[in-house]
Order: sequence, then structure tokens, then C-alpha cells
Amino acid sequence: MTFFETSRLLFRTHEAQDEHGFIQMHTDAEVRRYMGGSPWPVEKALHRFQNEYLGRPTNIYGMWATILKAEQKYIGSCGLRAAETGAGASIGYYLAQPYWGRGLASEACQALIETAFNRLRLPRISADVEKGNAASEHILKKFGFRYVRQEELPGRGRIIRFYELLRTEWPQ
Repeated sequence: MTFFETSRLLFRTHEAQDEHGFIQMHTDAEVRRYMGGSPWPVEKALHRFQNEYLGRPTNIYGMWATILKAEQKYIGSCGLRAAETGAGASIGYYLAQPYWGRGLASEACQALIETAFNRLRLPRISADVEKGNAASEHILKKFGFRYVRQEELPGRGRIIRFYELLRTEWPQ
């Protein structure tokens, strides 16, 4: 099922042909560095794809397979996660390393913000970024997200920075 598209990207439910790209992305140390640390073993990536991503999402919330339309190729997953309070959503975007630096994460982020505020009429969007991920922090700041706080994950040596964007503050 196709959720929406931008000029270069298509967002749809994960399909069987996405498995290889998903596994490559999650076993890449550079991609995983800011997504929880170390790369996943192939077995874990395969299990997660088959049990948590394949055929999903089926509604607005979730991580959509992100397809580069020009190549009809899976390049990552992007989406919105419903907030536990029901008063907003959390934005996420993960792209395979060969697609970094092309403005694709910014394009996805803008489309997700527009969806959250214009289509879903949500009052706020949150995002979290591991400290040191300057590219993702730059994208969030470009769209008006403001830094809220940071939290150190005990025993893991990771610091997560939290951002928020209110619909009333969105620069559009």
C-alpha cells in the first residue's frame, strides 16, 4: 500500500523485495552508529524485517518503506510514531549510506511534517537524535525543531537529544 510520495520518494508498506536493502542498511556500521550502536547480525536484521516490518505499516503511523522513485529501489524507512499521550507524533528517518548527502532525508522530513500538521492536524512533533549525529540535528533545526533536553542512557554511553516542533511554530 502506498502512503504518499514526494518528487523523488515513495512511501509504502514494506514488501518482500525490500528485504535485501533492509538487511544491508541495518548491518552497516555507519548507518547503525546513530541508531542504537553496533550493526545488527544478518540473522537479527532478517528476523526483524520478517516479523516487524514486512507488510507494515498498514495505516498512517509506522515506519514506511522509502523508495527512490528514479531507481525503484528501497533506500530506508521513514515515518511517524504515535505519541503515547495521543497529542502528537515522533518523526523518524533512516536511510542507507549510499543515499546520504542528497537531500533525501530533508525531503522525507518535510513531507512527514506536512503530513503530521496538515493532514493529521497534530499539535506537535517530537524527534530524538543521538548526540554527534550532526546531519540529523541540522535537518531538524532547518525545519524549526527546537532542542528540549538530552538524556544519557545508563550503561550504554549514549546521549540522546530530544527536539520538538509545534504546529504553531512551524515556519512552513
